[in-house]
Amino acid sequence: MKMQTVVTHAAADGSDFEPGLREYFTYRDTGIKEMTGGAFTAHIIRAVPGKTPKPEWHVHTVGFQLFYVLKGWVEFEYEDIGRVRMEAGSSVYQPSGVKHRELAHSDDLEVLEVVSPATFATESLESKDPS
Repeated sequence: MKMQTVVTHAAADGSDFEPGLREYFTYRDTGIKEMTGGAFTAHIIRAVPGKTPKPEWHVHTVGFQLFYVLKGWVEFEYEDIGRVRMEAGSSVYQPSGVKHRELAHSDDLEVLEVVSPATFATESLESKDPS
């Protein structure tokens, strides 16, 4: 079966951002989930100004997860490397099952995240020791 090139267009006014996994972020879908039959998802994550993260240790069960900071900054803590501050131009590959939590982000944060599969599990470790 021959694949067809598909182009999506983002709303200039940001009206295509929607609530998602975290209440302090909104998400813009790129259409990759549908185009790949659920093999991948790619979305832009944008901070909701004035809302701060609730640092909670958690893991994702994924085959692949990468995010690239487009604008602003974000600080995470990982079980294996400690605290990391990422600014525009930084990227992170997060292996499946790595314990991590977000500590803080700028009000103007925008991140491109690519994950496989498109639907994946997130497990909170809030009451568990991260080490």
